[in-house]
Amino acid sequence: MTKLKFRFVPWIMFSLILAPKLGLSKTLGVGAVIGSPTGLSLNYFLRPNITLHTTLAYDFGRDDDLQLASHYTWRRNTLSIEKVRFGWFYGLGARLAFHDHDHHHHHDHEDGHTDLGPSGTLGLFHEFKEVPLEIFLKGNLTANIIEHTGLDGDLMLGLHYNF
Repeated sequence: MTKLKFRFVPWIMFSLILAPKLGLSKTLGVGAVIGSPTGLSLNYFLRPNITLHTTLAYDFGRDDDLQLASHYTWRRNTLSIEKVRFGWFYGLGARLAFHDHDHHHHHDHEDGHTDLGPSGTLGLFHEFKEVPLEIFLKGNLTANIIEHTGLDGDLMLGLHYNF
């Protein structure tokens, strides 16, 4: 147990050094997504209208998989409904999914495989003026090319706290 604690020390030190710099530059959104899949989300602003949006999430549905997806996105602030301004984004990236169909104790020839492929994303976002929060709805479409081929779609609702 002691060795495990010491493994986290470098990460804690790194976070303490890096967090104030990120907070001053306001370049990072940290939050979560719910839907298919559900998990953690990071949005790193490379420029005001270009981000690297990454999710680490688990699909509790039929696929029963852990996914890591990252997209280079372009953001546009062009939509207004009444007095609420919305933006939209689109991007390209990739998704890696670790499947575990045996989680529910069903034996299947696809137990424990990994899928990898290019992915596209499209979504809407709203940034609140009073607080550094952003709410978003996004959909991803992935063309799996490694280990199995096929198309997968994901739909998520998310929230970021922007530093």
